[in-house]
Amino acid sequence: MKVPILVLFFIAGLAVSCSKSDDKPACTNKLSLSRDRQIIDSFLQKNGQKELFHFDSQELVYYYIEKPGTGTTKPTIDSLVSFRYIGRLMNGTIVDSLTVKQPPTAPLRTFGSGVRVVYAISQLSKGGKIRLVIPSSSQFGCLQVAGVNIVPPNSQLVYEYELTDMIPSY
Repeated sequence: MKVPILVLFFIAGLAVSCSKSDDKPACTNKLSLSRDRQIIDSFLQKNGQKELFHFDSQELVYYYIEKPGTGTTKPTIDSLVSFRYIGRLMNGTIVDSLTVKQPPTAPLRTFGSGVRVVYAISQLSKGGKIRLVIPSSSQFGCLQVAGVNIVPPNSQLVYEYELTDMIPSY
């Protein structure tokens, strides 16, 4: 199984940021959720998408189910899944992507360290697509993270997920 490079860099960055060092000042300029939401609301309004997205107050993300998929069966944590996603900054710069090819051989729980993978995929039926806009305060905060491209501090992220196949758990 291939782990997304952004996840590996995030874990490494988190380990480095948690270590004591007098060389680096502590992260003190993290945006509040309220400020993040103002930025995201403005972005969605500007792009004519404000009415499409809903805010999940438990997960602290915006979501829009573009296509629910076929059928009513949604994957659980033990379902085997194939999917793809792409993560971008709000300016369109790609920061992360992953394709888990068919046939599905790994349970959804395997991807728990990815950027909202379990949340996104569990909302869909086979063939479904969902978009998330993730506040910086809900993901990386004021940390800079290296992935396909750099995720600057206090960046809001736009992720698109598609569940390409699944074998439900019973």
